Amino acid sequence: MVHTPDRTVFTWSTDNIPCAQRLDAYVEVLDESRFTVTTSCPDANGFHCEMKTAPFGALNLAQIGGSAKDSHRTQRDIARSGVQGFILLTMGAGEGHFSHRGSVLRLRPFDLVLVDTRYEYALHLPAGFLTLIVSLSSEWLQIWIPAPEKLVGKGISAASPWGRVLSGYLSQMTPELSVRAPLPAQVMTDQLGALLALAATEISGYETDLAPAYRDLRARILDHIRQRCTEWELTAGDVAAALKLSPRTLHRVLASYRETFGRMLIDARLDVAVRMLQSHLFDQVTTAEIGRRAGFSDASHFARVCRARLGCTPGQLRRARNDPQAEAADRSSDMPSAIG
Repeated sequence: MVHTPDRTVFTWSTDNIPCAQRLDAYVEVLDESRFTVTTSCPDANGFHCEMKTAPFGALNLAQIGGSAKDSHRTQRDIARSGVQGFILLTMGAGEGHFSHRGSVLRLRPFDLVLVDTRYEYALHLPAGFLTLIVSLSSEWLQIWIPAPEKLVGKGISAASPWGRVLSGYLSQMTPELSVRAPLPAQVMTDQLGALLALAATEISGYETDLAPAYRDLRARILDHIRQRCTEWELTAGDVAAALKLSPRTLHRVLASYRETFGRMLIDARLDVAVRMLQSHLFDQVTTAEIGRRAGFSDASHFARVCRARLGCTPGQLRRARNDPQAEAADRSSDMPSAIG
């Protein structure tokens, strides 16, 4: 057993363990890590596995890869493990087969599934597999998913719109992230919670709670963003504090409507910029300065957003106000020639 020099990342491998003892050693390490399962593999003497684990804020990250194996969480395992909660399982490589709470799933690379460790499950993993397991407490999960039991056992496809974003985000959350995270752990785990809530809204049978209180909060959040969107460094925390909310509540409310703070902020800034571009009062102000006044960090960012959302540059939008035909010509000039 080998520990990394860093105090927060635990690394384990079968490399220095006699072949006949590797599977038993792996099961023992799982028990110590509270991933208590009954494990078998086709070739016990050829078994190989590598594992890395680390705490990350309110969560725990575990990356496991190696030989083909079958894992069964039995009633005996549940009784032995003590602490119960949820895990978010995602495939990084290989194709797994999973059954839990009446669901039977084929997990393709980057697909995800939420598991309730109070209940039995079975998981088959092929040779060369790589999985990421994110351990979630019930208290943390219910901040983002008010009724997690409705999501348990339902696959979150990496091909779905929000599933793709969620799996892409999770692919960066390796155990090493605990020692080189670009942002505070709470900020990053809040983002994970918001993306999980958004992905949940795409799953048949799962409906988020859009109570009147949520609708009122969303309206207040949107109104505050519109009032302050021209502030360059406006954050979700700033808006939440002004409304006497926690940042997690703000993100959860927006996620219930399949929205994000970043998207709402960019939309509000673009609305301000478009109004200025369409007004004669700002004819002497450059498009770059209009973008700056609307809250965009730089002219190139403003131009990219304008083209992505409106299909034209800020200059083209301004010219279209007086000469729609000129705008049409401008857009045509941007199209690639069909003549080779």
